[in-house]
Amino acid sequence: MSDAKSKSAAQKARFLAVWPKIKSELVAHLESNGMPEDICAWFGKSLDYNTPGGKLNRGISVIDTAEILLGRPLNDEVDAKGSSEYYRAAILGWGVELLQAYFLVSDDMMDGSITRRGQPCWWGFFFCSKAGQG
Repeated sequence: MSDAKSKSAAQKARFLAVWPKIKSELVAHLESNGMPEDICAWFGKSLDYNTPGGKLNRGISVIDTAEILLGRPLNDEVDAKGSSEYYRAAILGWGVELLQAYFLVSDDMMDGSITRRGQPCWWGFFFCSKAGQG
C-alpha cells in the first residue's frame, strides 16, 4: 500500500472511530427530550444506515482544513473543555456528513431510487419493513 493510501486509510479510520460517540450523543438527546424508545432506536438505525457508509471525503476535509489553519495536526488530548481538538473538529465533519446523508435520502425519495451504494435505499427499506408489520 502506498504512503498516500495508508495515510488516507488511517484518516478514515480515525474519523470513523469518533462516529459511535457522536451517534450516541444524538440518540441520547432525543431520549433526554422524552422521545419514545422505538423512535430513538429508529433514529439510531437511520444514522448508522445512511451516514458512515460513503467515502467521508467531506467530513475528513473539515479535519484537514482545521489542521491547515492551525499549521499542525490536531491533538487527541482532552483539555479543559472536556474534549480534544480532533473531536471538536470531527463533530463539525460529521455534521457535514449528516447533511450529505440528508441530501442523499431526499434525492433517493424524489427520484424513487431503489438502491444507494449497493444497498436498498433507506426510504424504501424503512417503508417495506413497516409494510410487512401489517
